[in-house]
Amino acid sequence: MAEDKIDASADDRRHDPRFVVNLPAHVTIRGDRVLCKLVDISLHGALVETNGPVHVGDKVSLDLPNIGPTIATVLRITPTHMAMVFPGAVVISSLIPSD
Repeated sequence: MAEDKIDASADDRRHDPRFVVNLPAHVTIRGDRVLCKLVDISLHGALVETNGPVHVGDKVSLDLPNIGPTIATVLRITPTHMAMVFPGAVVISSLIPSD
């Protein structure tokens, strides 16, 4: 399976490449564990598809497949997605398909 990397535009604030993963995961929001889909991930953040009750600035725990839980801060929300940032780098090599 080929590596799916999302290209960042010149005005994009991201510094790390994002990788499309589309994997099931769980996010814990204020003590409630919610099923979500991990859409894409980078060393310092992720985008998940979920309709869990969350607000910008909330601390959540994202349970990453093959990695385990990691704390994140919600940066942006839409009715169906949540973008989050990790406080430090997360080793994501086990989530990225190899060529």
